[in-house]
Amino acid sequence: MSEFKEKVEYIRGNVVEVDKLEETISGAEVVISTIGPPMKKPGDPQLYKKAMEQLVATLEKNNIKRYIHIGGAAHSGGEKENWSVGRRVLRLVLNTIAKPVLIAKHLEWEVLKRSNLDYTLVRPPGIMKNIFKGRGTVADEKSLARTKVNVEDLAAFIVEQISSREWIRKAPLVAAGK
Repeated sequence: MSEFKEKVEYIRGNVVEVDKLEETISGAEVVISTIGPPMKKPGDPQLYKKAMEQLVATLEKNNIKRYIHIGGAAHSGGEKENWSVGRRVLRLVLNTIAKPVLIAKHLEWEVLKRSNLDYTLVRPPGIMKNIFKGRGTVADEKSLARTKVNVEDLAAFIVEQISSREWIRKAPLVAAGK
């Protein structure tokens, strides 16, 4: 992970500022995005679909193929997924308190699937500090190993995806290792 330390630039932006998108990604080889609605006042899910469409179009126009996006374990992302009790509870809670978030994440996923990008849609469950720290992560397309993941371990997994080809055009469920 240290090989990327001097090469990573953190950019905070607003999904509705599409006029700044081209400038933001200029010179990038890989884009990692946490675009998505906030839990409180998530707004219209269509806004996030449109933002993803604009981002994908801009990445493709600028010949940036590698894109890593953060989703969530409570939305679908593959065929024949195993919906464990913990994952079902997580989805039920989010459907109750933040349904627009789930809708927005699903719409973003639909846009990504239609793109020509080498995307990875990372789908973590609850992200926590200092829980299961140092156990790494378990990634699987069909099953969620646990309902939590340590933020540092998740970040390490995401950074590994910059050079990994394992999860290209896939949506791994990423949870704390055992």
